[in-house]
Amino acid sequence: MDTRINNKFDSYIQAFKGSVIDLVKQQDLEQNKLENIMQLVYDYEKFKLTKEDFTKRKRVKNTIPLHDRCCAKRASGEQCTRRKKDECDYCGTHEKGRPHGIVNNDGTNAPAQMKREIWAQEIRGIVYYIDSENNVYNTEDVVSNIHDPKIIAKYVKQNGGYGIPEFNI
Repeated sequence: MDTRINNKFDSYIQAFKGSVIDLVKQQDLEQNKLENIMQLVYDYEKFKLTKEDFTKRKRVKNTIPLHDRCCAKRASGEQCTRRKKDECDYCGTHEKGRPHGIVNNDGTNAPAQMKREIWAQEIRGIVYYIDSENNVYNTEDVVSNIHDPKIIAKYVKQNGGYGIPEFNI
């Protein structure tokens, strides 16, 4: 397909160049100026299209860290994937109402403070703080000894090592 289009472009551009040269020849110009203009027109680089010009690009999805995600449940029971609004735990849609509930709202009385054992784990050359429930914590919060450090992702064990799919690691 691209060769047919390139050929069509070439024939159109050749006709255009011919029209420009005919117009320039009708003007009263010195011979060297006329030759310079003709040389410029004929030496102008051809316009070529490649297969990449016709392929649709993949949409790049940006991943939102868990601590920035809306805390409402979707109809499927999963956590909403939209970003929280400032000063609110919900996105614009769920700020008005949460018909399917809130994440981790199972009605049981969980202890207000839970102690979790976390450790530093090197994953692909970067040290992350993780726990036994596959949570990855914000390093700055852990180092600053903040009471409830933010969970920024979930890790997975793969091939004897660790990986973080949300960070493409």
